[in-house]
Amino acid sequence: MAWGIRKQILTVLMQGSAVPVVGRVCLRLASALRGPYKDKKYLANLTRNPYISPKAQIWARDLEIGPQCFIDDYVTVYAHPDGGRIVLGEGVHLHRGTIVEVGAGGSVIIGPHTHIQSNCNLKGFLGSLHIGANVQMAPGCGFSPYEHQFDDTSRPIREQGIITRGDIVIEDDVWLGLGVYVLDGVRIGKGAVIGAGSVVTRDIPAYAIAAGVPAKVIRYRGRRAVEV
Repeated sequence: MAWGIRKQILTVLMQGSAVPVVGRVCLRLASALRGPYKDKKYLANLTRNPYISPKAQIWARDLEIGPQCFIDDYVTVYAHPDGGRIVLGEGVHLHRGTIVEVGAGGSVIIGPHTHIQSNCNLKGFLGSLHIGANVQMAPGCGFSPYEHQFDDTSRPIREQGIITRGDIVIEDDVWLGLGVYVLDGVRIGKGAVIGAGSVVTRDIPAYAIAAGVPAKVIRYRGRRAVEV
């Protein structure tokens, strides 16, 4: 089949994906025609409709999915009954195996054109997770805006509830390397870069490059190394 004709068919199917009753069938056909894995990102750009894989699991009462979002196979978006909002801005990508989960009044808000690679874990419990625009996140990153209480040794930790030091805020244009973990109450400033395997326990300034456990500033973008 000529590419021009295939594109027309895919466009019609993605337009139909928003139509009640037949939408799911259109989406499955478009998925089958496009190809495996990241080949399907193309489908999110054909129309203003988002591409939501038929293999994704989505269960959230207060959910906003912006135009041209890409939600890959085996992504989970889940809100407990006491969870807050989940917002995916325009052009957000959630790649396979990623979990977005909210409860205990927490929310997850993701800004436009942020790309989240596979097997990331984004939580909003008590505190919320705010991710800005154009953030690049490598596989295996995790965010926890709460901690378990554990001071009472007479009771199992699971019975002691959770606490938070505050929201996690990731500002615009941040790059998080492979397997970065960010804890409650942390703000990562605009344009910062966090090295692979880092655990971020305190605020990182704008345009800083930080790495380590716990993460410390190594230098700033465009500058020589600083003493840490």
